Amino acid sequence: MKLLMKRYFAGIAVLLVLSVPVFADKVDDYVLGQMVERHVPGAAVAVIQKGRVVKLKGYGLASVEFDVPVTVDTVFEIGSVSKQMTAAAILLLVEDGKVKLDEKISAYLPGTPETWKDVTVRHLLTHSSGVKNYTSLDGFELSRRLTVNQFIAKLAPHPLEFTPGERNIYSNSGFNLLALIVESRSGMKYIDFMRKRIFEPLGMTKTTDRDPQFIVKKRANGYEWSRDRLSGRDGSLTDLTGAGSIVSTIGDMAKWANAVGGSKFLTPASQAEWWKKFVFNDGKESVYGFGWRISDVRSHELVGHTGQTAGFGAAHFRYPVSGTTVVVLTNIGEIGVGGAIAIGIAKLYIPTMSLRAMKPVTAEDDGKGATFASALSSRLENRPDNAVMADGLVRAMSTQRAKDTNTRIASFGSAKKIEMVGVERSEARTSYLFMADTGRRMFLWRVAFDVSGKISEMNLEEEE
Repeated sequence: MKLLMKRYFAGIAVLLVLSVPVFADKVDDYVLGQMVERHVPGAAVAVIQKGRVVKLKGYGLASVEFDVPVTVDTVFEIGSVSKQMTAAAILLLVEDGKVKLDEKISAYLPGTPETWKDVTVRHLLTHSSGVKNYTSLDGFELSRRLTVNQFIAKLAPHPLEFTPGERNIYSNSGFNLLALIVESRSGMKYIDFMRKRIFEPLGMTKTTDRDPQFIVKKRANGYEWSRDRLSGRDGSLTDLTGAGSIVSTIGDMAKWANAVGGSKFLTPASQAEWWKKFVFNDGKESVYGFGWRISDVRSHELVGHTGQTAGFGAAHFRYPVSGTTVVVLTNIGEIGVGGAIAIGIAKLYIPTMSLRAMKPVTAEDDGKGATFASALSSRLENRPDNAVMADGLVRAMSTQRAKDTNTRIASFGSAKKIEMVGVERSEARTSYLFMADTGRRMFLWRVAFDVSGKISEMNLEEEE
């Protein structure tokens, strides 16, 4: 089987190369290399600089079974990138005078439980409601096609995870409830409102609902990679509605990106709300706006979001200061691939974002670097060491997905240099950033330690 898959991806590599014009550029080279390395069957990329589309291209295969190439009209699932669109729908209703951001959601959704009485529209938009994330629960499969009342009734018995506005935990429930508010206040089905008020006015004629019952022309197939082989995605889908139900093309996403950055789609007041960090009850700032995550990458503001569904990964990253936007759509379910490719492309246009710009932070190492080095070595050998890793992390490293990721990273060789390059503190925890340089590839890791000094979290943040 391994030999067959090597031959398969060798064939894919040849196809990818042949699909590139003679004048292939640095973006083509980077994307094609990432696709082979990360086993991505197909991808589509848009790069916009100051309102001008400078790159719009498809790569690889939309259907491996039928050898159908990706084009700018290939339809991909965009996952949670849909959330910024749902947020825009709410803002349009705010502009219409039909929704108030700080109104309790019970005013718009009859049947909500008493425990949700203090949850506002703003809380839903910023993952700060405390409403339980339904995608971790059974009974919310797309095949059930739950009504508004059924959805709320199934979610209502679960207690809030925290007081609304106190903190945030990523919640698909919030955005499904927002889609239901769109329906209750507009009198239209969510997808019909999206078409009438967003997609059609912006010329996004190929953007629609992912529901498999609908015939969507040029729809890409979704895939997963595990145990050295490619497979079709799991057909048992979760009902995502406002949280991640949109499919689109890279051509339509370029239109969306330009509308987002323009002045004609939403009012300045709405745009300010869209991209404003939520302020918690204690006065501290969240990293979330309305369907966007707002962060800083080596002094470059990043306003963006990734999307992940079974068999697909996407990213929409905006760098406002440089006026650069990158959108990536893929048909592989490996978590984080869309975002990883997008940030790699962004660095080609904004070189000062390179990991090489990061400087060592030695004052707070206190032996943590040695602990991290030991944990990294054992992880990449797929022998997680309980002496330096907490039990939960050891368990997380036992999954096949984790092992596949470790094997890929290990293929670049052992780290020749490991340095602490950052410390980020929040009320919840302190995160340490470590750079591991193999000579062939630089890896930036985000690490947290428990009270005993063991590593409790160890996430690959970025690579270059």
